[in-house]
Amino acid sequence: MALTLQLADLDGHPLSESYAVLDDELLAYLSGLDGFPALRRVGELPPEEETPIEEEDREALAREAAEVAMLASRRELPPPPDWVGLEGTGDIRLGEEFGWRGLLDFLRRLEHLLHLCRTMGTEMWALPE
Repeated sequence: MALTLQLADLDGHPLSESYAVLDDELLAYLSGLDGFPALRRVGELPPEEETPIEEEDREALAREAAEVAMLASRRELPPPPDWVGLEGTGDIRLGEEFGWRGLLDFLRRLEHLLHLCRTMGTEMWALPE
């Protein structure tokens, strides 16, 4: 199971190429970081429902993503998962290498999506995979 954070226009139509996927391993990692309640809440969203991410939560996510990125760039966090996309398979050939570089890439993508959401006046939804 994974979760996708997807931008959508005000009519609810998804904007292509405007999403970030959080595999189970990444969700578990982010949920386990102390002091980042907005990231923890993303991991606690109902896995079977489409859920809007409200503006207040998006702003908190933006702040936390920037802080986590800064800490990750200095390696001041627990090590991230080496691989993601393995849930239920146990086979790394089906997964994707992650590590510090993957974490920083994900956080930059999330920050970019949140910036687009703010500047374009779009919505953000959490969608089950």
